[in-house]
Amino acid sequence: MSKQEKHFYEFGPFRLDPVKRRLLHNGEPLPLAPKAFDTLLALVQQSGKTIEKDDLMKRVWPDAVVEENNLNQNITALRKSLGDSRQESKYIATIPGFGYRFVAEVKLAPLASPEPDCGPSLPSMAEKVLEDKKGESITVPESPGALNPPAGVWSGSIQTAMSPHPANVVVSSVQNDDTGTGVEPAAASSAVSGEPALASLRRHRKVAALVFGLIIISVTGVAILLYRVAGSARNGTSSSEIEVTPLTRTGTTGMAAISPDGRYIVYSVHEAGRESLWLRQLATSSAQQIIPAADVSYLGLTFSRDGNHLYMVRTEENGLVSTLRRMPALGGVPARLLDDIDSAITLAPDGSQMAFVRNSRDESALIIANADGGNQHKLARRPMTDYFKIPAWSRDGKVIACSSGSGDSYDLQQGIVAISVDDGAQRAASPPKWAWTHWVEWLADGKGMLITAREHHGTADQIWHVSYPEGNARRLTSDSKMYRSLSLTADAKTMAAVQTELLSDIWVAPGGDAGRARKITFGTGSYGDVCYAPDGRIVYSSQASGNLDIWIMNADGSGQKQLTADSGVNHQQTVSPDGRYIVFASNRAGVFNIWRMDSDGGNPVRLTSSSGEKFPYCSPDGKWVIYNTAPSDQDLYSVWKVSIDGGAAVQLNQSYAERPVISLDGNRIAYFQGDGSADDPYRIIVVPFSGGPPERTFVIPQDLAPLPVVHWAPDNRSLNYSAIRGGISNVWRQPLDGSTPIKVTDFKVDGRFLFDWSRDGKDLVLSRRAWPADLVLLSNFTSKSF
Repeated sequence: MSKQEKHFYEFGPFRLDPVKRRLLHNGEPLPLAPKAFDTLLALVQQSGKTIEKDDLMKRVWPDAVVEENNLNQNITALRKSLGDSRQESKYIATIPGFGYRFVAEVKLAPLASPEPDCGPSLPSMAEKVLEDKKGESITVPESPGALNPPAGVWSGSIQTAMSPHPANVVVSSVQNDDTGTGVEPAAASSAVSGEPALASLRRHRKVAALVFGLIIISVTGVAILLYRVAGSARNGTSSSEIEVTPLTRTGTTGMAAISPDGRYIVYSVHEAGRESLWLRQLATSSAQQIIPAADVSYLGLTFSRDGNHLYMVRTEENGLVSTLRRMPALGGVPARLLDDIDSAITLAPDGSQMAFVRNSRDESALIIANADGGNQHKLARRPMTDYFKIPAWSRDGKVIACSSGSGDSYDLQQGIVAISVDDGAQRAASPPKWAWTHWVEWLADGKGMLITAREHHGTADQIWHVSYPEGNARRLTSDSKMYRSLSLTADAKTMAAVQTELLSDIWVAPGGDAGRARKITFGTGSYGDVCYAPDGRIVYSSQASGNLDIWIMNADGSGQKQLTADSGVNHQQTVSPDGRYIVFASNRAGVFNIWRMDSDGGNPVRLTSSSGEKFPYCSPDGKWVIYNTAPSDQDLYSVWKVSIDGGAAVQLNQSYAERPVISLDGNRIAYFQGDGSADDPYRIIVVPFSGGPPERTFVIPQDLAPLPVVHWAPDNRSLNYSAIRGGISNVWRQPLDGSTPIKVTDFKVDGRFLFDWSRDGKDLVLSRRAWPADLVLLSNFTSKSF
């Protein structure tokens, strides 16, 4: 029996028995086909998590290839048995574009009731009570009321059941003989023969009642204790901890905000690359669309202090322009207030002013403006290597707290800064201890704030409490999912948040044909960069071990082997053309450098010794490694090269260049440039390997949102990159002759792809990363929570 099969799974009026393979409804069995039962069991065992369709089919049909329709039929049958529906999912929710999620609360109940180890046994407790009666003959009669046993229960002696001292305690055998006396004839005769016998009998009754009373009390206490412990283990919370209530179950939520009085929540919904805005009334759970779906992406939502208006930051015009708009909270026409804004806004306590972040190539600035967008002025600035993220205005109006960091989620120096509204002076409001910090919300008393932060690179963003001004930090949640945004009511007793999870897998597409693409990994590995080795194996980064490390596997996904372990963050790998080395970025020495190891993971050698060194790529002759570097005091990615044997590094360019790659003939380097804004659109630059001005520049079409990753095509006459159009990521080809880009793949699933071509150009490997997200409500903010 597996570990998971040691329990019943209980949800609502249902109980799932994994051993007898049956589903009970209020104790009555419900008929389920074997594969429908397997489908339900897989969903229930992963309750609260999205299981992709391919993964679910692999679990239910591990040794067979079946059509997706088989899974759909199982889901339909289960919903019918559970009285569920896709429109109002109480048990099984469909996550569009991904798979399914079991959304009901699941409780575990043991299949058997083994005796818990609770210290001294109950017989020992009873023995202690009987210690004073050593040597006395104790006849236990039938006791009326609560101690009256059913027929056939009492048989034998208490001596053999309870006392290890038969010489000291003599107990008469008691039979339940259906005569109504419950005692042996001799005992009954003694009971009526006179006063002494009656007194002795009464004393013995009291002792017996005391013994069994203690047993009942003890058993009840232990049961209650175990139930509470089990309940806490199931839910991951105690009565003093924050309660999390899901409000949506579609995986399509973007941003959210709760009104100051807690009556309304506004949130965005993204489907097929378009986003709409919805308003939900908490008292009735009803929601209505207040802005129809459009080609926009919401970056922040904020209610005015009086709750009458809603401020929204969103990207428009194919993502090239970010704007701030304001509209009546219950719906209306949004008025455009200002452009070029890179964060959600925060309002002063009286609502007369706002603050937001505006980034440029040179600096990150915290801007203050009037509530209508006028009278803008810069309050504070930071370098882009430690830029402002999300601001929050304190309740007394004196300080604006803001998350800050390098933007690199593997930099363990991220934290919260406090900026004085009077003079813009900055000071640390928390220790720079996190791998990522993002959202900030002040508590009502001004003595602390709630933030979303990631403690280590392999953990999810959780909610933390940071005291102010002391800066002491304490984590409040420990969920497997991550928190994307926070929004508190005015009294700070209720919070709306967006909770998301990472879905990640690796695909292989023969010839780049998405129609023949097959997934070769199952479960969650949090996959990153992928590349082919010369022998056709796939080298990839994954967090399957709990840390981001480099792995290798066969082209079909078999033979997975971990190559790095217990040595910091290791990723962005590339393989030398002869297959001898794997070159990668690692912070095992404290900062990110370029490292080399043998193809089996042995003999690691550090090739560079500066800082911020990433994205290595081997030259076709195997002699050089080019890479990006951005030291901590710079925000410019420049291109450098170093011998694969180590030595002095040489800078190749002075301009911004991200993820450089070398052409198959070794003559040219291509890299990404730009930030995607109207003033600095994404483009691919091609320069000579030997140095010199750009040979070609390709501006990415405005309707494409690319990842800044480029590869030379196997024919060496075009460039490939991954980009999103209509919410779906695909690989695109840019011919070197400057003609129109061509879509190489035609995937229909959500997510963002990193990819690589096999050395013979016949296969394409892709790692997909997607983040389905939902709206949740958090409450029970007691003093014990902080």
